[in-house]
Parts: sequence; structure tokens; C-alpha cells
Amino acid sequence: MNHVVSQPVFRTAGIRAIEARTLPTAEPPLMERAGAAVAAEVAQMLAASPGVPLIVVGPGNNGGDGFVAARRLKEVGHSPVVVFAGDGSKLPADARVALQAWRSAGGEILDDVPARPFALAVDALFGVGLTRPLEGRYAERVDRINALRCPVLSVDIPSGLDSDTGQVLGRAVQADRTLTFIALKPGLLTLDGPDHCGDLRVDALGLDVGAPEGRLVSIDLFRRHLKPRLRNSHKGSFGSAGILGGASGMAGAALLAGRSALKLGAGRVYVGMLERLAVD
Repeated sequence: MNHVVSQPVFRTAGIRAIEARTLPTAEPPLMERAGAAVAAEVAQMLAASPGVPLIVVGPGNNGGDGFVAARRLKEVGHSPVVVFAGDGSKLPADARVALQAWRSAGGEILDDVPARPFALAVDALFGVGLTRPLEGRYAERVDRINALRCPVLSVDIPSGLDSDTGQVLGRAVQADRTLTFIALKPGLLTLDGPDHCGDLRVDALGLDVGAPEGRLVSIDLFRRHLKPRLRNSHKGSFGSAGILGGASGMAGAALLAGRSALKLGAGRVYVGMLERLAVD
């Protein structure tokens, strides 16, 4: 993950609000920026493991990002295989433009994943905002992606994850890397999210997101406070911490808090238990 101090976090509604106030004036358009970012990520991955990339696109704007990425890759000499089983006429306006641009560039579209090896696969099925379990052909697409023996890059969020909670909606893509846009989403960081995202990267697409709804807590927030200690020091040099807890059935919480205090550098830690522990 990119180590930026206190990265901003937005729920789906917050991301939508940022997009809404940016879309009318964005130049180049956000979809073009996102697709270019995906293409750059794919090109970097292919440099380490050359071959043909597979791009599986879905019925929304996430799929539009996939079409843009495919066109960009083709322009620099790659030969991406694009799979799209949806109805192009039902795509959102920007995604329809991206589809037409891919076709105008000479790009072809398959309606199923071919039985051949790929250097990597791009999951551009569903982005943020998915709220119901995947079924039918889209569930099958996820299964096909997960069965591939190559690295998988997810666009914005692994398809099948709830972007606000991290819950798997029926099934979800198991990505090796996720390139998310604008800002982090809670679902990438909680519940099933971390087990499906792989290496998580953020591209803000050049946007100023403003005041975030939340922030990621990382070691970078505290690094300046963690200073080397003098060698001529001892436990009495670093103060004492007292923890009172351990009500019936809750002894573990007090013990975990005591262990954390020790690891964070307290010189002495006193844990006062409300109930006597039975020690074997």
C-alpha cells in the first residue's frame, strides 16, 4: 500500500459526491484518467511478466474504465483480450463512449473468457456501489477470474465486495493487487476486504477530495513520536501504566491492553483484575 500519512477514507456516498462535483468540468474526463491509470499499472506488471493481458469488463462505469485501459494498452503495443457479455446499449453514457472508442481503435470483444494462458487478468466488472449478491453470468465471471493461474488486478475494488462494509456479496474476486481511485473506501480495509484486495494502491486521479469522512491510521502518524531511547535507561525511565478491568468473562481485554502498553513502551504495567483469574 502507498504509505501516505493519514490517507483519506470515503464511503460510497462521499465518493459519488466528489465525482458529481468534478465530472462537469473534468478534463480529461475521470473515466479517461482512471483507464489510463489502470493501463499504466498493467504495463508495469507486464514489464515483470510479459504476455497477453485479459480485461473482463462489466455493465457499468467500472467496465468503462476497463475499455479505456484496453485502448490505452493497445496504443502502446499490447494486445489485450477484452471480455464483455453485457448489452452495450445499456451502458452508462461515458462507458458507451469508451466502448465505441475501443471498437474504433480496432479492438475486439469476446463474450466469454477463452481457454488460454494470460500474463495477468484485470477485473473491471463492478466498482463501488454494489449492494446485492452477484448471480448468474456475473457470478460465473468472478469464478472464472479466480480460477485463472495468473495475477489479478482489480479496478477500484474487487468485484463482489461491498465498498462500505467489506462484506462479500455472494462471491468476490480474489485480487493480487487493487488500484482504487480518488480515495480509500472502508470496504477495502475492513471485514473481508483486506483478504481480497492484495496489494492496495490509491490513485487520486488528480482530484482534491476536500475534508475526508475518515482517515487511515498507520505507523506514519506516530513515527515522529517513536524516538530512539537512551542506552542508559531502565524501566523506571518510562513511566507506569495502570489498567483496571477483567470483569466476568472479560479477562482477555485487560490482558491484551496490558500487553499493548508494554509493546508501546511503558516502563511498568499494572493490570488490576476485577475477578481473580484461575491459573492452571
